[in-house]
Amino acid sequence: MATYDKLVTKPGRVSLQVEDFNNLLQQQGTYVRITPSIICPNRSGNDIDEASVNHPLECSVCNGNQIIDVDASAYNTWAYIASVKIETQIDQSRFDVKDALMTTKGDVKVHYWYKVELIDHTSQFNQLIKRTRRAYDILRYVPVDLEDGLFCLVDASGISYVRNTDYSLSGNQITWLTSSKPQEDTIYSFMYPVLPTFRIIDLMHENRYYYNSHKIPSKVPVALPQQSHIRWDYMAKNVEIDDA
Repeated sequence: MATYDKLVTKPGRVSLQVEDFNNLLQQQGTYVRITPSIICPNRSGNDIDEASVNHPLECSVCNGNQIIDVDASAYNTWAYIASVKIETQIDQSRFDVKDALMTTKGDVKVHYWYKVELIDHTSQFNQLIKRTRRAYDILRYVPVDLEDGLFCLVDASGISYVRNTDYSLSGNQITWLTSSKPQEDTIYSFMYPVLPTFRIIDLMHENRYYYNSHKIPSKVPVALPQQSHIRWDYMAKNVEIDDA
């Protein structure tokens, strides 16, 4: 019968060091870009109960998203993301089919409504856009420039338009190149590839305080990893923005 050496361990719970957990996330996690965000102040009042209704639908400050992203403070990091779907007989759960849980490294601090983009993955987004009188229109997201990406643009008359022939893309702008384009003030549909984009709508483990005293003479405060409840950006509910 084969025998194996047995590790000598102490009974009881073994604590995982934050540094070890950070290394694990970097080895097994997903590379993401996190952008701090603040609530758009373009409202007619600061009453939370009335905040949603008095925010303009076509806001020029936040492009109608009710959130302003602080792009200059965006940073890349590693995180673990797992989809969740909780079904309950009593409709009290905030989890939805488009929800997920994200765990970040201990030195990363996130907050409500921060934007989370998966850098190395893509998804498709279908947007309804109102044609303006300008030579360009504004997209909600920056399209991912892929050779095999699916770009499909159709107007209200059922006419299709071709990328780099009828229109071009730069950042989050779609610029019309020819006189052949949807009529002004009409709606057209545009499907294009984007980075999977989420919003942090709840912090599952936020207030966790810890002191590291492992093999050191004094206790040192350290930040424990946060776990966040995230939802697809285009499915985040406006009322929850005001609640946050």
